[in-house]
Amino acid sequence: MGKSLKERTAHGIFWGGFNTFTQQLVQLGFGIIMARILTPGDYGLIGMITVFTMIANTLQESGFSSTLIKMPAPTKEDYSSVFWFNVLISIVIYLILFVSAPFIADFFDEPILSSYSRVVFLAFVFNALGIIQNAILTKRIAQKELAMVNLGSILLSCIFGLIFALLNYAHWAIAIQAVSLSFFRTILLWTMSSWRPVSSLCLPALKKMFPFSVKLLFSGIITQLAGGAYSFVLGKYYDADQVGYYTQANKWYTIPYSIVYGIINTLALPVLSEVSDEKDRQRAVFRKMMRFTAFISFPMILGLAFIANEFILVLVTDKWLGAVAILQILCIWGAFTPIYSLYANVMISRGYPGVNLAFSLVNGIFQIGTIIATVHLGVVPLLLFATGINLLTLVAYQIVSWKLLRFGLTDFYRDVIPFVAITMAVFFVVSLLLKPVDNIYILLVLKIVLSAFLYVAALKLLRVVILEEVVMYFTTKFLTRRKN
Repeated sequence: MGKSLKERTAHGIFWGGFNTFTQQLVQLGFGIIMARILTPGDYGLIGMITVFTMIANTLQESGFSSTLIKMPAPTKEDYSSVFWFNVLISIVIYLILFVSAPFIADFFDEPILSSYSRVVFLAFVFNALGIIQNAILTKRIAQKELAMVNLGSILLSCIFGLIFALLNYAHWAIAIQAVSLSFFRTILLWTMSSWRPVSSLCLPALKKMFPFSVKLLFSGIITQLAGGAYSFVLGKYYDADQVGYYTQANKWYTIPYSIVYGIINTLALPVLSEVSDEKDRQRAVFRKMMRFTAFISFPMILGLAFIANEFILVLVTDKWLGAVAILQILCIWGAFTPIYSLYANVMISRGYPGVNLAFSLVNGIFQIGTIIATVHLGVVPLLLFATGINLLTLVAYQIVSWKLLRFGLTDFYRDVIPFVAITMAVFFVVSLLLKPVDNIYILLVLKIVLSAFLYVAALKLLRVVILEEVVMYFTTKFLTRRKN
C-alpha cells in the first residue's frame, strides 16, 4: 500500500530538512574559508551580474516546471517538449548575454566583467539540462534523492572553488564554483532520475501548458528583477566593496532562510495541489504548514540577526563588519519570506497564477521605485524601506488567502504571531543574561545555546502542538529503525 499524503509530507519534511541543513552547513564551512581568503571586491563582481543570471534562469524555465508539478498526470510528450524548449531557450539567452557582455562591463565600468560574465552565464545552460529531472523528483516528493543530488553537487563545487581560491585566482574562484555547481547538479539529477527525453518537441503539448505557465513566467521575472535590482543598482552607484558587503550578507542570510524555504517550498506546491479539490482539507494542510514554517523560520532567521555581529567577527574577521547591518535587515524580511511563498503556492495550487502575477507586478514596481528613490540615502536606508514594502505585500496576500481558503487574520495571529512573540522574548532575556560577557567567542556560543534552550523550553511549557508533533515523528522514526 502506498504512503498517505501525511506520511509522504512528513517524510518529505525530514529529508527536505536534512537536504537543506547539510547543504547550508557545507556552504557555510567553505564560505567562511573563502571569505577569509577573498575580498569584498571579489564578491562584488559576481553581485553586479546577479540580476542577469536570475532573470536568465527564470526565462529558461518559463514557468513550465511548476506547471508540470501541478498537472495531475503529465505525459512523456509533455516532459520532453518542455525539456527541448528549455534547452533551446537557454542557448539563445546565453548567446544574447555573450554578445552583451562588453556592454555590461562598460555599464559598471569594470572591464573584467566582459570575460567574467561569459563564464558565469554558462551555469544556466547546464541548469536547463536538469530542469525536468528536478521537476519529476519534486512532483514525487522524492526529497531523499534531491538531498543526495544537492549535497553532492555543492560539496564538489565548493572543493573546486576553494582549490582555485587557494591558487590565488581571486574572483575567478567564485565563478568556477558557480558554474561547477550547475554542472555537477545536472549530472547527478540525470543519475538519480530514470527519465530520458524523446527526440521530438511537440508544440501542442507546450500550447496547452502555456496559459498557466506564462503567468508563472512573468511573475518569476518580476520577482527576480526586483530582487536582483539591489546588487545591480548598488554596483552602478557604489564601489565593488559595498556590493561585496551586500552580496556576502545576502549569502549568509540565505543559510537559515534556505533551510526553511527548502523544506517548505519544495513540498508546498505538490502537497497543496494534491488536495486542491478538497477546500477544507487544503485549508487544514495549509494551516499546519503555516504553523511549522513559523515554528522554524523566526528562531532560525531572526536568530542570525541576533548573533550577526559576533558571527561575522568570529568567523570571517572584521574586514566584513560593513555587512552586519545589511545582514540584520535582510533577516527581518527573510523570516517572513517562507510565509510569503506559502501564500503564492496556495494561489497556484488553486489555479490562480494570474493573481500571483498581479501581486508580483505591484510588489516589483514598488520595490524598484523604492530602490530608485532611496539609493542616494545609502544601502541600509534603502533596505529598510524595501523591507517595509515587502511586509505590506504580505498583508495583501493575507486578504486574498481569506477569499481562497477562509484563512483570516485571526488564523494568522493564532498560527504565526505566538512564534514571533516567543522568539523576541527569548532574545530579550538572553541579551540581559549575557550583558556581563565580554569574550566574543563565548558570547557567540552562549547566545546560540541559551536561545535554543529557552525557545524549546518555552514551547514545551506552553504545550505547543507543533513541537509535540515534531518530537513524536522523530521518536517514532528512531524506534522503528531500532526494531528493524
